[in-house]
Amino acid sequence: MNRFFAGAVLALSVLVGCGGDDDSPGNGNTGGGTQQTCSASNCTGCCFNNVCQTGNTASACGKAGAACMACGSSQVCKTDQTCGVDPNSVWRVQPVSARIASSDNGTYWDGDGSAPDVVVVMQCPGSTTSTETPEVESYTPAWTTGGCTAKASQLLAEPWVFQLWDVDVSSNDTITGTLALRITEEFLTGGTVTVNASGGMTSMTVQLQKQP
Repeated sequence: MNRFFAGAVLALSVLVGCGGDDDSPGNGNTGGGTQQTCSASNCTGCCFNNVCQTGNTASACGKAGAACMACGSSQVCKTDQTCGVDPNSVWRVQPVSARIASSDNGTYWDGDGSAPDVVVVMQCPGSTTSTETPEVESYTPAWTTGGCTAKASQLLAEPWVFQLWDVDVSSNDTITGTLALRITEEFLTGGTVTVNASGGMTSMTVQLQKQP
């Protein structure tokens, strides 16, 4: 082998040995480059597993590069890219149970000493008519019907108005005065709210159910 040929072989070997430098970390190639972090600087939506999402769906809601949030079953991803109750959703407000004091300021609710015949009369925001629960003779009445419905936007803007009565043959006795409950998004998301004592009512539980 002459001296010129040996030198050419050596130079070729050196070039082959250096050929992997194009895939080294940080060179911008996909083979092993440094991964860019999803953040507010490069994502107007939200980040999930370091990937930018649009941030406007119930399963991945968020903005400004924050971590994506999964909205609750009764929530949507609102136009401001936060989870909340759909303002246009319709909700049923249904009293489901109550506890009534054992006496009406020291006297029997009914002349024969029996339990009061309890009715809840109510009016949902946006409605011009009232509805009422069935009459239940009990100190712990329970109901499944007789509620009212309204849009979430109405329930959040105006109070739900109601009153409890003891139905008698000649005239009805008031268990409570007219009460107004301000419903919040927390109440809607939670599904129930407990009303505190008032008059002859010691408590009442109200169910808030999103309609199909």
